Amino acid sequence: MRPWSIRARLALWQGAAGTMAWLGGLGTARLLGEWQPAAGTRPWMVVGAGSVCALLVFGVTGYFIAGRGLTPLRDTLERGRRLLNNSGREQLTAENPDDETSQLVSLFNDLRERLEGSFPELDRLTADLSHELRTPLTAMRAVGEVAMKERNPAILYDAVGSMLEEIRRMNQLIDRLLLLTRGERSEIPMRLRAAPVRAVLVEVSDTLISVAEDKQQRLRVECEEGVRAIFDQALLRLALVNLAQNAIRYSPAGTAVTLRGAADGREVIVDVADEGPGIAPEHRRKVFERFYRVDRARSRADGGVGLGLAIVKWSVERMGGKVELESKVGQGSVFRLRLPRAAD
Repeated sequence: MRPWSIRARLALWQGAAGTMAWLGGLGTARLLGEWQPAAGTRPWMVVGAGSVCALLVFGVTGYFIAGRGLTPLRDTLERGRRLLNNSGREQLTAENPDDETSQLVSLFNDLRERLEGSFPELDRLTADLSHELRTPLTAMRAVGEVAMKERNPAILYDAVGSMLEEIRRMNQLIDRLLLLTRGERSEIPMRLRAAPVRAVLVEVSDTLISVAEDKQQRLRVECEEGVRAIFDQALLRLALVNLAQNAIRYSPAGTAVTLRGAADGREVIVDVADEGPGIAPEHRRKVFERFYRVDRARSRADGGVGLGLAIVKWSVERMGGKVELESKVGQGSVFRLRLPRAAD
């Protein structure tokens, strides 16, 4: 059954309210003795006929009044349909900026701006993802064709190894994209609690110490035991592992990567500092975007897919914190996490 329109429902409510008012007035007049049915007249017939008349009169009046009141809404909807059918950036306007229609117009304009802003981002994401997936597939095809042409067991063995490495990179890309997608839909559970920060820093250091030693680097932890913050241990560890891996990857041999934690007022500051090449000012605001890489060729060679810092930003903001970057070209970078401080 098709639901009634707003206009019809308002008319019905108006008619019902008018009928009830008429019946109330009639009953009051009867009790006060102001109204007496004429001789030979049945009271219920008077009540019934009067109720029907009141319902019709008030209902029809309410129908026209509702139509008049809904005119601005209908006009807004009609203008909205016309705007949706053209490609311009014109916005809806409201005749009265103080009524409810203006609020609807503002909401429509905000939604339209958000949708229009997301289309270029979606196009860029699709292009970047296509590029990232096409690169390993092209490499696997080239290696496979060479191996099949040579028919040398040693070359075939190396080709299989190269293919497996490209498959690993593709799996890493897909896993990180799924993590970000599930995270943005809040499908990943989060357990915020007050805990010492140093324990997480030591855990990350122990996890990556062998990777740093392979590059002849030092991995240091600087944090007092009493520094406590409110965080989710898995998300904080995820953010710090990504930052530390990047620091190790892009820093030269003989340098140090430092994990620091310190209380600062109502916040706890967690730094991941390196002595690498640094990041130029024009790249600092974009490094947290998906697939953005300062040096695309070098990052791909090192196994990066341009999602690590996007994961860092999402992880920290989900915990109620924020991430900052300080960097000097040729001197290194400091990625700073600001987390809520736990009460002592």
